[in-house]
Amino acid sequence: MRHSHPLHPPSPERSAEVRRRFAEEARSERPDLSALCLLVGAEADGALDEAALDAAQMELDRLAGELPFRPGSPRAWAVALRDLLGGRYGFHGVAADYQRLESSLLHEVLRRRRGLPIMLSVVWLEVARRAGAPVYGVALPGHFVVGFGSELGPAFGSEEERVLA
Repeated sequence: MRHSHPLHPPSPERSAEVRRRFAEEARSERPDLSALCLLVGAEADGALDEAALDAAQMELDRLAGELPFRPGSPRAWAVALRDLLGGRYGFHGVAADYQRLESSLLHEVLRRRRGLPIMLSVVWLEVARRAGAPVYGVALPGHFVVGFGSELGPAFGSEEERVLA
């Protein structure tokens, strides 16, 4: 991934194109979370061109490819993601960084391996989804976490374990 640089907004033409693509993706039947986050990044960082957008998506694909093939239970998926992203690659949050714009931009979180907890959750969700994990986002008061297992849970007849990470 590329090196750090001061963030500058895109040209007005690029900004209009990015906003159009964001609106189109957001209105689609199944919006792509990583694409939406990267388009937000392209609005903040004019250096995030098409090649850099593709590189960020490929990094998510690459990370997913490093997960064990179908590790098993929801807990096993959560442990595999923790070991890969938190352990091997050191993705983490640094409270002192939370005011930095880079901590809110997916492409920068992928490069720096640190960011806001919600952006780290996006990385977890997108890597897990690409690897075929039963994964979903969970909004809690003041927090956002990643769930593994059936989104409906035992109350809907599933005895499958659910894990929040």
